[in-house]
Amino acid sequence: MVTQHIRRFAAGVAADHAARPRTVVPNWLLIPGLAVLAVSLAAYVAFVRDHPFRGTDFNMYLGAAHAFLDGQPVYQLGYTTLNLPYTYPPVTLPFVVPLAWFDDRAALNLMNAVGVVGMLAAVWFTTKMLGYEGTRGRLGLVAAVGAVLLWTEPLQRNLDLGQINIFVMLLVVADLAIPDRSRFKGVLIGAATATKLLPGLFVVYLLLTRRIRAAIVAAGTFVGLTLLGAIIQPGGSYDYWLTGRAFDSHRVLMTSGPRYGGNQSLQGFTARLLETDQQNTIWWMLSVVVVLVAGLALATALQRHGEEAMAMIVVGFTMLLISPVSWSHYWLWIGPMAIVLVDVVRRSHGAARVLAAVVAVARSCPSSCGRVPIAAKSSRGV
Repeated sequence: MVTQHIRRFAAGVAADHAARPRTVVPNWLLIPGLAVLAVSLAAYVAFVRDHPFRGTDFNMYLGAAHAFLDGQPVYQLGYTTLNLPYTYPPVTLPFVVPLAWFDDRAALNLMNAVGVVGMLAAVWFTTKMLGYEGTRGRLGLVAAVGAVLLWTEPLQRNLDLGQINIFVMLLVVADLAIPDRSRFKGVLIGAATATKLLPGLFVVYLLLTRRIRAAIVAAGTFVGLTLLGAIIQPGGSYDYWLTGRAFDSHRVLMTSGPRYGGNQSLQGFTARLLETDQQNTIWWMLSVVVVLVAGLALATALQRHGEEAMAMIVVGFTMLLISPVSWSHYWLWIGPMAIVLVDVVRRSHGAARVLAAVVAVARSCPSSCGRVPIAAKSSRGV
């Protein structure tokens, strides 16, 4: 009986984005797109020479890698000059170990270079979800968008801190770009959730959009990787999962209260609005419920109308808003969002196209500042 109900529910799933009408991107975009990206990268490399990456969070990863290799407790203070504790689940520890194999500065630069490629890959997968075709044209379009994204605050902040948020986002975007008929759909979202709990909202999104198998695969992957972490680090797993460390936002905020300007979540907004340092207020909880329900409802409706990429952005932003802490460098979803806004402008006509272009520019402007204005901020490892 239960199986029949599930099958009837899943039968109402919207058409796969793979069935979306195809749009051929002209090949001539390749050369100018790559040229713009090359100029942007050259300018950024020159900028980094004068303003080297600080790598605050990278040093936290590196300290955890050394502690793990030495058999020392990982979830404690003292790994960096800022006393940042490791904040990720135990299953991630084997993946940070290679950082200890290289010179610290070389490892940070290599990680950031891969991160830039990861952002370009996320935009590439988003073009697939939008139904774009033509390898050379898509490469040119992605390169042109990437040239602009390189100078946005969330991406620059990630590179400056040596953060892994790009890779977590890439896992989610790559998964949603997989056709629904694939048996592997959900694996990458499960892996992202095992790395950082926030992407678990995408499992709920899969359920609401009636992709039951993908949601089960995602949940199973999360459980499997978490159990693997318990095998790798039994003591660390107990400390992380069973003592409440995984759900304690105080460890992330540390000495900063929720009013700290870098916290761009609803909790930060309500705390600043109410001028309180109290966490988890009733007003924050109410705002979370409203935004969560509205965000998931909108994303589900968009997906049912064939707008998977747009729905993905809505879920991504909802996830960041409802999180107790969302630093400005979490908002890397502006990368996939940029190509979605380009697509909206392309599909609009007349006055609607002008309005869509204005909205796209207005939405991008707040994120288009570099590291110089934010260098004075106190860094927070997350």
